[in-house]
Amino acid sequence: MKKVLIIDDDKNILTTLQIHIENAGFVTLCASTGTEGTALFKKELPEIVFIDLKLPDMDGLSVLDKLIETGIQTYPVIITAYATIDTAVKAGKMGAFDYLTKPFGPAQISHILRRIEKVQSLEDKIEELKGIVHENDLITRNEEVKKVLSVGRQVAESHAGILISGESGTGKGLLASLIHRWSERSDKPFVTVDCATLQENLLESDLFGHVKGAFTGAIRDKTGKLELADGGTVFLDEVSEMAPPIQAKFLHFLQHHEFERVGDPKTVRVNVRIISATNRDMEELIREGLFREDFYYRLNVVELFMPPLRDRPEDIDLLSIHYLNRFSRINGRPVSGIDPEAMKELKRYRWPGNIRELVNVIERGVILCEGRLLSSSDLPPHITKSRPEPQQGEELKTIAEIEKEHIQRTLMRTQSMEEAARILGIDPATLWRKRKRYHLD
Repeated sequence: MKKVLIIDDDKNILTTLQIHIENAGFVTLCASTGTEGTALFKKELPEIVFIDLKLPDMDGLSVLDKLIETGIQTYPVIITAYATIDTAVKAGKMGAFDYLTKPFGPAQISHILRRIEKVQSLEDKIEELKGIVHENDLITRNEEVKKVLSVGRQVAESHAGILISGESGTGKGLLASLIHRWSERSDKPFVTVDCATLQENLLESDLFGHVKGAFTGAIRDKTGKLELADGGTVFLDEVSEMAPPIQAKFLHFLQHHEFERVGDPKTVRVNVRIISATNRDMEELIREGLFREDFYYRLNVVELFMPPLRDRPEDIDLLSIHYLNRFSRINGRPVSGIDPEAMKELKRYRWPGNIRELVNVIERGVILCEGRLLSSSDLPPHITKSRPEPQQGEELKTIAEIEKEHIQRTLMRTQSMEEAARILGIDPATLWRKRKRYHLD
């Protein structure tokens, strides 16, 4: 269900808008100041925003400017009792979709909502005709990513554990947040736990919480992330780095939906959905005894694989232009495009850091660019000097690409899964998972 954010300090206006917008089938969010509204916008990502021109802490146009700067797709509507042509024109130039004058009635609100839905429908059809899927910053023409998004939508309404695999920087965290937004838990918290950055005892406290005096430095009670996310989703980023003792405690939580805070015998029960992500080969970690197999299967009811950017060459120009437009707005730069030679450099590069690296390169380029088009001279040297040469007519390939091709050849030359698994030196269950990961039907 679509969200509408209302930023207005007049309680009567808030109530009126809420009633009519919710009657039209939308979920409403309310804020009484520009600061509160901007924070709520970044957290909830509403499709439509109604902004009062006169707010206690700033004017509505300043709020509009802050929302536009984020680069997040939305339809802003300015509402005011002080209608002037100049203000309406200025708001439109800044990116406002429409302008609503107080006092207003249900018909005017309904008219604006219908117009937005029509425009959004047309924009979606245009994107569809171009073969582009646009889910906030997850923009793609790539068929494999489209399949991932389609499956993600399917499983969002379930309670199954989801494991998102893929290299660092491919958008695993963004996919996790989208699945949360598509689910019935979307109005509850989405809480991220970075398993790679905290030591074992700190990670345990971060997840489960602790009571005062539980260990040295525990000077007050702390509520853990699982408890904070009650009703919502917990995203375990780089779950492969979780220490075995915490894996055991977390497995107990997954089985019984309860846990104990560090230093507290009292049982806490919460209802959360777990989405995990990893850039490691989990099966290898299991063989090495670094990751519990029973824990892995609890997390990995559904696995989604985010392909690296080098396997999505059709998305490089799409993403580059998207982020160029965003950083041009944020930094007040007049950069409006990328010249053909620079785009060739971007497409030629292998992007080991994936989308995260591309975002960094584009932001740097926009800041350094002195003209209207980003050129090769605005790109870092490691991009422009990168010249991966084909060897004997073939491009260099990643280990994952080589493995996929080898498994595919083996499956084509054998009579059964068991025979293929024996030749490959892996068990049939591992072969089944690799077929699933690489979409080898």
